Amino acid sequence: MIRTWLAEYQHIRRNQGGLLILFGATVIYSFLYPLPYHAEVLREVPLAIVDADATPLSRQLARMADANEFMQVVSRPASLEEAKAEFYDGKVAGIVVIPKDFQRQVRRGETAICAAYYDTSNLLYFRQLKTGITAVTRTMGAGIQIKRFQAAGQPARRAFAAQDPMPVLGVPLFNPSSNYGAYAIPAVFCLLVQQTLLIGVGIVAGGLREQVDPDNSIRPGLLKTFQLVFGKCGAYFTVAVVTSLYSLCMIHLFYGYPLRVAPVPLLIYIFPYFLACIFLALTIAPFFRSREMAVLTVMCTSMPFVFLAGFTWPPEAFPRWLLLAAHVLPSTSGIDGFLKLSQMGSTLRDVQFNYQLLWILTGIYFVTACLSIGLKVRLPKTV
Repeated sequence: MIRTWLAEYQHIRRNQGGLLILFGATVIYSFLYPLPYHAEVLREVPLAIVDADATPLSRQLARMADANEFMQVVSRPASLEEAKAEFYDGKVAGIVVIPKDFQRQVRRGETAICAAYYDTSNLLYFRQLKTGITAVTRTMGAGIQIKRFQAAGQPARRAFAAQDPMPVLGVPLFNPSSNYGAYAIPAVFCLLVQQTLLIGVGIVAGGLREQVDPDNSIRPGLLKTFQLVFGKCGAYFTVAVVTSLYSLCMIHLFYGYPLRVAPVPLLIYIFPYFLACIFLALTIAPFFRSREMAVLTVMCTSMPFVFLAGFTWPPEAFPRWLLLAAHVLPSTSGIDGFLKLSQMGSTLRDVQFNYQLLWILTGIYFVTACLSIGLKVRLPKTV
């Protein structure tokens, strides 16, 4: 088994594609993927305001929009058509139209409707613009309402209470800055472990299959099959440990994302996750006849696996059958438990279901890896 372990290291070293995926992909993704979110929160999204009223109240609304941290008024076109042209040219990401007679309607106590248009093709732009414009209009509306209560003879304190009789204080848990990077990147790096193993093991296995002569090869016996499975598992387990330690250091130290878990519980949890990913990779690797087939087959699964993991789309919205199918993947339970441990400060008891499921998957994929290697792998007769 030790000889197989060391021989697998040699196979990885000689296979440039496998070496690049297993080690290089982690390094490259650790810089490229989090870099756009390093500023943490998107601010000063460009906005155009069409002021058809041109009154003191409409100009005050425009100033309040410009003062909001999420938006920056970069244009004040004379008409909606001019604003549309700037929007389609990419100069602005949103448009606010203040209607004519805006101030008159407000002073009469009527409902004044401002139209807001957002670029919903970019969710980050859309969220910031909607949040900012909603906050500005509600703040102005609250100020107007308080003045009306005061004009009716109520003191300022009662006017404030009447305007908002049941205030709600929202406290974002675990991610106070609402940073998209702190939310998504730890989960993506956890998925990266699985994907690099699936692709890397497949590339190495495909490269070895290209070198074997079918007429001068034999299938491994039972003992040799176990040696291959355990030896390969040992080699790729050490690779996963090294790359994962690097990823955790990058997440916690370089980017400053929270890591609310002690090293020992984290190591205990990710141990079966690594094993399940490796045995799954060893299960599918013998079916790749070439290195290219491994890349083309596994690469297209990354995006579906992201959605099935449940952090980009709520699992409660999944169909029942799809939710069950998602737990066949180690990444689904692995990411869920990893986020609860590292981001929410949970204990191993809180992720007991995910932990037990990972061990079940480890056992299942160990059996399938032995069957796959025993039935599909061919070794030179001299071995």
